[in-house]
Amino acid sequence: MTKYLLLLLPLWAFSNEISMSHAQIKPLGKIVKTNAQITQLSNQKQEIVSRLPGHVEHYFVTTGQEVKEGEKVVLIESIALSKMSAEYVALKQQANASKEQLGAIKKLYKKGLSSQNELNQKIIALEKILAKQNALVSQLKSLGIKASDLKEATDKFTLYAHSSGVVGEIFAPLHSNVNAQDALMSIVNRNNYYAIAYMSVDDAMKITTKTTGFVSISGKKYLVNFVQLLPKIDKKTQRAKVLFKMTKYPKNTLINAFVEIDISLEPYKNVIMIKKSALSLFSGEWVVFGKSNEADSEILYEPKVVQIIAYNGDEVAIKGLKQNEEYVSDGVYYVKSMLLKSAIGDGD
Repeated sequence: MTKYLLLLLPLWAFSNEISMSHAQIKPLGKIVKTNAQITQLSNQKQEIVSRLPGHVEHYFVTTGQEVKEGEKVVLIESIALSKMSAEYVALKQQANASKEQLGAIKKLYKKGLSSQNELNQKIIALEKILAKQNALVSQLKSLGIKASDLKEATDKFTLYAHSSGVVGEIFAPLHSNVNAQDALMSIVNRNNYYAIAYMSVDDAMKITTKTTGFVSISGKKYLVNFVQLLPKIDKKTQRAKVLFKMTKYPKNTLINAFVEIDISLEPYKNVIMIKKSALSLFSGEWVVFGKSNEADSEILYEPKVVQIIAYNGDEVAIKGLKQNEEYVSDGVYYVKSMLLKSAIGDGD
């Protein structure tokens, strides 16, 4: 094909936008395109539950909000807590009175004015009160309430996030009544995301521990690695489910979103791979731009026709370049624009 040469002077202004890479030999298998669902493992999501029956008084967070471990998330008003805290305050007063009585009996016992039996009864009475009090201290602690700070009965307690994450869903509406162990909201840990690919049984059985793929989200490709072939066929689609772990993911990844996934299956063959960003349509053909072979002191570029074999994430397998051959990987638009202007100028 006709070569279009680009002189150094016009291109110099765009030199910082142009990057060069080298064609590499990489393994490529059969590319299977299918649907996948973004998910997380069960241990990556926590549910905030009410420990007591009560009334949802106030939410400190909203859906989609980032929260940190230990941050307060919801305020509950509970009659059960009112009774519990009132009982603790009463037991605390009883314990103080019982300790005074025990102290008085000990003094009388030392003077021989009280029996061992009377002393033992006071000790047992105090121990019973303290046992009930300690049980309530433990229950109040589980609700985030420090019993020693209680001066009077209270009916309000605050629930806190057990780990950092994002508020996924609020289940109980504000001012609704809830029972003990009712889920109030979910908090999603954003450390890891997975993709469940829906594949034909034949393709799923070809999956190995080395299998990789690319998930497409908002126009970008994200590498995923095989984790597990799930044991049950999906009844609705009658397809096998394969779990992949995402190595990278966008900040606002949506749980349960359906996306497209490209999976590379064995057998693999070695092919020439380049960055997908290097491809350009030029004079009706797919080309990449490389340095011209012209023996000239000026820096020149020329289009090289290539044949696309398959896309693989952000790379593409092609024919038309040799291993380690240099090509323009970024800034193709500037090179192409200047080549077209040069061609027009030559026509004049």
